[in-house]
Amino acid sequence: MAESGTRTVERALTLLAAVAEGGGTLSQLARAAELSPSTASRLLGTLAHRELVRRDEHGHYRAGARLRQLAAATLREDPLYELAGPHLEALAQETGETANLAIAADEDQIVYLRQVASRKLVASAGWAGRTVPRRGTAVGEALRGALCGSGYVARMGAVEPDVTSIAAPVYRADGAIAGALSVLAPSYRVSRRRIETYGRAVSRHAAELSRSLGAPGAAAA
Repeated sequence: MAESGTRTVERALTLLAAVAEGGGTLSQLARAAELSPSTASRLLGTLAHRELVRRDEHGHYRAGARLRQLAAATLREDPLYELAGPHLEALAQETGETANLAIAADEDQIVYLRQVASRKLVASAGWAGRTVPRRGTAVGEALRGALCGSGYVARMGAVEPDVTSIAAPVYRADGAIAGALSVLAPSYRVSRRRIETYGRAVSRHAAELSRSLGAPGAAAA
């Protein structure tokens, strides 16, 4: 492929990633992709024609039907995603807070893959699809296996100011860490006692999910 063609593909993929991570207006997406508005408009038009993006009534570009289909098809192939659902529902019910499944995105970041939001008026929702650094975050430490003696990690203010995250690792059949379950809550609502209670719940569900994936007993304990 010619260099100009490769560059066009790179620009289109950058725009598509920006749309998938929350979308925005033409000007917002052009800035995010470091493109001129005219170039961004042309590429978004091509992506919209392929139903990878759509433009809503407010002028914001969102994920299109085809992009959602591709994402769903990919996730259905991963048993971790499917099996985590009931555990996230149970965690959200038990704690009253937002429950998440996170996996490694690369060496430096993790991505929140699935979420069941808290029903409380003030909640830490909208995390599915977002990325955060591995370093210093509860999910990042859980994915490293850097746990306290109780089998979970708790961090305050690491992903967002005034948000507490409590996470525990999930293991695959080969004993490798596949992902992490976590609970996110406003810090003002989380006492030390609640952190311990939520931590035990997250650790228990992570161990149960690990066993469902065929993890060895020692890893899933």
